Amino acid sequence: MVRLSFYGAAGEVTGSNFLVESGSNRYVVDCGLFQGADTITEDNHQPFAYEPATVSAVLVTHAHLDHIGRLPKLVREGLRGSIYGTEATLELTELVLKDALDLMERRHQHQSEPMLYESADLRRAMTLFRATPYQERTELNNGDNFTLFEAGHILGSASVLLEVEGKKLVFSGDIGHSPSTLLPPPEPPIEADVVVTEATYGGQEHEAGADRLKVLKDALEWTMKERGVLLIPAFSIERSQELLFLFHELFHRHQLPKVPIFLDSPLAIEALEIFERHRSSFARSIQNAHGKGDDPFSFRGLALTSSVEQSKEINDLTPPKVIIAGSGMMVGGRISHHLKHYLARPNTYLLVIGFQAPGTLGAKIASGVRMVTIMDERLPVKAKVIKSEAFSGHADNSELLGWLGKIKINSDGKIFIVHSDLARARDFQTEARKAQTNSEVIIARHGETVDL
Repeated sequence: MVRLSFYGAAGEVTGSNFLVESGSNRYVVDCGLFQGADTITEDNHQPFAYEPATVSAVLVTHAHLDHIGRLPKLVREGLRGSIYGTEATLELTELVLKDALDLMERRHQHQSEPMLYESADLRRAMTLFRATPYQERTELNNGDNFTLFEAGHILGSASVLLEVEGKKLVFSGDIGHSPSTLLPPPEPPIEADVVVTEATYGGQEHEAGADRLKVLKDALEWTMKERGVLLIPAFSIERSQELLFLFHELFHRHQLPKVPIFLDSPLAIEALEIFERHRSSFARSIQNAHGKGDDPFSFRGLALTSSVEQSKEINDLTPPKVIIAGSGMMVGGRISHHLKHYLARPNTYLLVIGFQAPGTLGAKIASGVRMVTIMDERLPVKAKVIKSEAFSGHADNSELLGWLGKIKINSDGKIFIVHSDLARARDFQTEARKAQTNSEVIIARHGETVDL
């Protein structure tokens, strides 16, 4: 008997955490943070629904916090099994978790918020990591095994095929939006009995024919004309690097105006080194166009501001200027300081390019509210706010259906919808039922256990 349980990202987008049980073997797929209006919600401090010490292995799809953020907590509470993921995922995971730990420590010191884990837990977690290539079957216990497939979402992202007691379970992870700026297209497993699929944008299509370079050119043109500030809140992993690559492309096409561009994100700056080491994971066209002598993330006018002092000095520079900063949902990070400084100015262009979780400051601003509170100060939103789906790292409805359609789902197969709010999950369920008439399509519920 194989059992599948949903302990996160079921009926919501964040907190991915799935448990597969077979006899004495227990496998966990992802162990992410629950995220919302605050970066670390109370849900994260709840005990796991299973005993971590009994987990044989953890399979990680990619290095976003909502998929890896509770790994050190899992170790703290007893995990001793190996943690598997691609090499790029493991490198990025260490970087992201260290950054999250720094934030927790500051909140603990200044606001007495409880710690989710300590530095020792993170160090122990890193000793359990095992780098695994794509398309290579890796043995687990008693003939169980798994294989990773390119997901096209962020560097190193993977979908997982887990084979347990003859059952083939596919976990999509997050499926990328094609064409990606840097990565090859998603490559689904060939066959499955059960598919656990994300539906972040279920029932919704991204902007038809949206051109990332045009979006940036329009924003730059407006900013130069108004002699203002272009603010781009961006996730530190993948989105920030994509933006640098696109500005690099504009520069080489002689379409980038003479304007200073600041990457004001220590985490994104550190991640650049990992991206440089893993150029072989980029799409073939990118590899062919950018040889060893060309840095695809560098161009004249770019400044990398790692220190707090450098970040503060950005405000001393007379506009026009461009500032890329985290966090992508505008919850904490250096973007908060820039929003406080520029959001009330009518010559500010706020370009929102990432998913905004309900309740976050980013979601409120993107929805059109006219007043917000930032760092205990009430501010009017006078900036020009533009939300673009062109940069989305998530597949839209058609792309998700296309990804599913390439998997041969065996008779009496099941499709479970996760990583989606309930409304979009229902929309995607309707669409998936039309496309997958031989499979049962189910919206997963938090805490639900299914016997397969």
